Amino acid sequence: MAVPGSLLVASRRLALLVVGWLVFATTAVAQTADWDGVWDSRWRDGGATLYLQQDGDQVTGTYPTIDGTIRGEVRGRLLVGDWRDAAGSGSFVFSLAPDGESFSGRFGTGEWWTGVRTVVEPVRGELRADASTPRTAFRSFVVAGNAARDGRLDRMGPALAVLDFQELPAERAATPVDRLKLARELFQIIDQLTFRVWEVPVPAEGEGAVTATLHQAGTDESFRLRFRYGVRANGAAGWFIVMPEPGVMDRALERLLAHRGGELPHERAHHELGSPRATMRTFIEQYGVWEDTGDSELLFRTLNLGRIGPTARDDEAALRAQYLKQVIDRVGYVLWQEIPDNPDRDGVYTHFIHPEGRIEIGPVTTEDGERIWQFTPATLAAARPLYIALEDMPLDVGVDFDTSSVFLQIRDQVRAFDRRLLSTIGGVEIWQGVALVGFLLASVAVSWLVAAGLFRVILRVRREPDATMGVRTRFVLPLQVLLIAGFGLFAVRVLGLPETVDVPLRIVFGVLLSLAGGWFAYNLVDRIGRAASTASEGFGYRDEMLQSIAIALAKVVVVIGAILLLAEVLSMPWQGVVAGLSIGGLAIGLAARSTLENFIGGLTLLADKPIRVGDFCQFGGQLGTIEGLGLRSVKVRSLDRTVVTIPNGEFVNLYLENYSRRDSILLRTTLQLRYETTPDQLRWVLTQLRKLFLQHPAVLAEPSRARFVGFGAHSLDIELFAYVDTHDYNTYLAIQEDLFLRMIDIVEHSGTGFAFPSTVNYLTRDKGVDPERREEAEASIANLREQDRLPFPDFDEDERWDMFNQLEYPAPGSPHSRRAHERRVTAGE
Repeated sequence: MAVPGSLLVASRRLALLVVGWLVFATTAVAQTADWDGVWDSRWRDGGATLYLQQDGDQVTGTYPTIDGTIRGEVRGRLLVGDWRDAAGSGSFVFSLAPDGESFSGRFGTGEWWTGVRTVVEPVRGELRADASTPRTAFRSFVVAGNAARDGRLDRMGPALAVLDFQELPAERAATPVDRLKLARELFQIIDQLTFRVWEVPVPAEGEGAVTATLHQAGTDESFRLRFRYGVRANGAAGWFIVMPEPGVMDRALERLLAHRGGELPHERAHHELGSPRATMRTFIEQYGVWEDTGDSELLFRTLNLGRIGPTARDDEAALRAQYLKQVIDRVGYVLWQEIPDNPDRDGVYTHFIHPEGRIEIGPVTTEDGERIWQFTPATLAAARPLYIALEDMPLDVGVDFDTSSVFLQIRDQVRAFDRRLLSTIGGVEIWQGVALVGFLLASVAVSWLVAAGLFRVILRVRREPDATMGVRTRFVLPLQVLLIAGFGLFAVRVLGLPETVDVPLRIVFGVLLSLAGGWFAYNLVDRIGRAASTASEGFGYRDEMLQSIAIALAKVVVVIGAILLLAEVLSMPWQGVVAGLSIGGLAIGLAARSTLENFIGGLTLLADKPIRVGDFCQFGGQLGTIEGLGLRSVKVRSLDRTVVTIPNGEFVNLYLENYSRRDSILLRTTLQLRYETTPDQLRWVLTQLRKLFLQHPAVLAEPSRARFVGFGAHSLDIELFAYVDTHDYNTYLAIQEDLFLRMIDIVEHSGTGFAFPSTVNYLTRDKGVDPERREEAEASIANLREQDRLPFPDFDEDERWDMFNQLEYPAPGSPHSRRAHERRVTAGE
């Protein structure tokens, strides 16, 4: 069979599409398997920065801190090869992630090795090793140790340049890895101490060694650290930290940890805010997390926000945190070890003092009874004036701060343009006031344009003036208020206004937003409900009860939402508002029990769906058409054309007969024929009536019957039973009329007539009793008596079986009887 040309063309195109997709997929896989670049890698108890170069399917690289090299082969998305560094050598396998930005892998020993693609950026505060003085050497070592807190041993690399291992046995510091481990152990001791770098003594002229005694905050423990001037093998001269003996370090660390729980703190222990040092470290670290991810929970926990109202707490906390971070970075680079880590310290820790205020961290007892350290409310209140006083101060060396706040960026631009705009009037800087007014004027203009555009659309759709006025009140006006309030809140958030101005404006705009938004949403729900009702009528289906309940519930949700938003704006705890609504709802429910019953009755009608709008029903002895279903009542149009309103609570308990749900209507009556009707006339009438039911197109064939059912007082009774194929009562009456007229024709055609109540007197001679037939009957009974076969009270069992099914039925002459006879003959009976 020939294949149509269009089908061949479509098949070819499909094949080309599949091949193209496969080529693209293969190319994409090949392109994503790119290992070239810098990778920040980690393994158990360590890590390193990998510098990889890819040439075809060959990859080479280094991790120089520990003299490491790597060489491998690309196999699909895998990189398989060998590694070698000062600690040893072995094999590895890496698997590139689908996005090409990370990998997971294993050493040949089964240990994990993971990495993420990165750019070469200096770690916070990372400096070149400076061994010009004991203080600079010590600072370089502490900075490197802080950078390696996350387990990245390679970040201790700069520390090696200021350490002197000459007093240790050669085998203890033979490789870079050995030296890094010793450096990390020394840093673990330093990290348990509290000091100022300037406490390291300055050597006298010609002096070649000094000793610094460092103390642990809150205890009598201390540690002596020696510095020595020397010259390295590479000719570099300077001051170096003399590495203590490992045993000395082990004992010193054990003594120090005995006052801090007996073990080294875990990586995130400072998040518990157990000391001023932990709070400062958490604040600076989590500030970066907040900028990158928007997660502010832990950052805000470092701030004591008790004096900031809940209306603007989050925004004010964010603004104060930005001010505070700017001030801290301008005060100087923070070494964690310069801040006390004593959790039992009494009083606040003062980090910075200025005529405009102080930076202090104080103890706070939480609702759970936990003692934590937070930046004090006074510090947060002074953050803004401190920032203004220090904003011209350059950042300290090693501090890398990115001003990501929109407010600070705008303010920097204003300061660069004209510093006079930073002057304050009533606590508000001039540029802030101008910008706020500009925002509000812009919001008014935008709201007017939106209203004008909406009016034009409405006039095109609906030209009735009344409808236009309704739309103005219900939608346009609240929409304008929404736009103005929304612009106002946005301006308040962006402009960083002082709290004395910020909070009142937020309350005003928030109240307008909640009221206008609630009114707009309420009317929108109502409009959507009416549109849905109209649309459902167009589709021929309308569930008014469901629509009524859905719209009512939606309106309740809108009202509750507006109330909760208003409570939030007014600094009312939403839990209390919800509790108040619940108690109020209970009181209303008890006071309006009948209303609640009607509502539950409405839900029952919705669930059972016994009626719909337009159904004709009989309820409680009344007839009518359902015109409306609501949450409270059912509206019925009676036969008198009045509207009857029945509460749902009563309606559900009424006996209900829904005539509109009928699939057919029963026709049942009795024809009464005169007693003069002969049996054959009666048979003819029955035959014609049965034909009528079978032949009439509006009568269901099954079940239908016309049967001679009895002898009435004045008539021979024929029962008529049939279902008319309609559910409309008017149609039924028309069909019934047609059937009755045809029945009159049948009776008249048979020659008989309809009976009516009457009395007939027959005058004739009495014929008496037939003596011959009487003797015949008496003889038959006498014979039965002699044979003991009288059937009183019943026939003998054998005789009963002999008599069973002996009469022929249907009667002879019936086609059914003939067919029955033929079946018996065929069966050999």
